[in-house]
Amino acid sequence: MTDFKQLAKTTTDFSKIYSSEIILIAVSDSSIAEVSKQIKSTNSLIVHTSGSTPLDILNLHKRCGVFYPLQTFSKNKQLIYREIPFCIEALLQEDVLVLTQLAEKINAQTFTINSTERASLHLAAVFSNNFCNHILTEAKMLCEDNNVSFDLLKPLMTETISKAFLLGPENSQTGPAKRGDLSTLEKQKNSLSSRQLELYNTLTHSILKFYER
Repeated sequence: MTDFKQLAKTTTDFSKIYSSEIILIAVSDSSIAEVSKQIKSTNSLIVHTSGSTPLDILNLHKRCGVFYPLQTFSKNKQLIYREIPFCIEALLQEDVLVLTQLAEKINAQTFTINSTERASLHLAAVFSNNFCNHILTEAKMLCEDNNVSFDLLKPLMTETISKAFLLGPENSQTGPAKRGDLSTLEKQKNSLSSRQLELYNTLTHSILKFYER
């Protein structure tokens, strides 16, 4: 693992932050405002990396911006940055260019998106990533409980994602809820735990209502 202390000077003292063109605040959303307050007057561009936090949380600084990578990060998973959209925003137009140039250093693509748009995109990401991942967790547990391989679902999931972006997810929905197959729905409910049943009922009801329109 790379020892970043060998690559750049570091400090845990806010009064000794080294001179830099850009200072990235990469902390939890609830900590951004407090960290921002600790950074004293500087000509550096102060930037946070949050999807759901507005730009104006950094309004103590005359130069501020957002550098939000629309991707999940894991310690043991290497990312291909050219495939990750970076959503950028800045108080000053000239700083949009600075953030664009920063993204170019890692071969990443940028999209200039304001705080309202970025919050909506982040919420969509919660549905498409966090919620889907939780549903996959439940699917994995169902497989394990019944001694079947979770890997058997991989081709189905790959095709599902491919069709969603090719045809639109609303046009590629399948399954008993989409067909209104109440007999199969009732049969499947009897095989679920109470936690899984609650999730199953919520999603089934949503699908039924969506395709009744």
